Amino acid sequence: MIAEFIESWPLFYRTYLSAIMIGLSLSLLGVVVVARGNVFVAAAISQASLLGVALSMFFRLGQPVLTAVFCSVGASLLVARKHSGGGSSSSEELTGWLFLISGSLSVLLLAKMPFGLKEIQSLFSSSIIGANSLDIGVFASLLVIFILFLLTRMRRLTLFLSDPVMAAAVGANIMIWSVTLSIALGLATGLAIRSSGMLFTFGCLILPAQMAKHICRDISPMFMAAPIMAIVSILSGLVLGNYFDLPPAQTIIALMSFMLLLTWSYRWTRDSFFVTS
Repeated sequence: MIAEFIESWPLFYRTYLSAIMIGLSLSLLGVVVVARGNVFVAAAISQASLLGVALSMFFRLGQPVLTAVFCSVGASLLVARKHSGGGSSSSEELTGWLFLISGSLSVLLLAKMPFGLKEIQSLFSSSIIGANSLDIGVFASLLVIFILFLLTRMRRLTLFLSDPVMAAAVGANIMIWSVTLSIALGLATGLAIRSSGMLFTFGCLILPAQMAKHICRDISPMFMAAPIMAIVSILSGLVLGNYFDLPPAQTIIALMSFMLLLTWSYRWTRDSFFVTS
């Protein structure tokens, strides 16, 4: 099984490296999303990215990545602004509206275009087969930036995620933190959607971070655990997909989902039988 995967490397190395870089980058951002309880926000931003692709195709702009990034960053900033100004209830209403309007408009814009619905279906279902060297370079660069940011701002970031009120009390500008993280989330999501589709993007953003949350007791270790869960899932999914001739993106996400059940079982067992009050 592993031998077949190694033999396929020269032919599919761009696909494999792209999946790894996208998965690692999104898993780090996913810790921020899960720690803040913004899983549905991530889904809405993914849908907004799809709307950006649909707008590019409908108006023949020729730059689907740019419009996807523009829409995802805009949606992320809009939700962040609403959350800081109107509370969690109003931000959830806006998030739900963004999710629904983005999804419906994406389909409506492309319904009458040649191959439009096929393109949307492809983006929904995900395919990383067509990844190229540019995708690898972009996400490798994002990964380096995220790691450097974590190395220099870890303590402040974890304080912001765990206790924003305390972070503000010690001098942190909550609005700047929120805007910065929202831009990073929108940028990475918008870039990933066009390269790997919604299923793979949303799965890599949420599932490794949720696994890390079940394993770790604090936020800081989650930034180490989430990429480990991501790389194990991605490599295992690529090996299995290659051996059994399965779509790699769907295989990876299915494996991540199964591993999430295992980590949930681990947390339940640990909290039920090994934690003393």
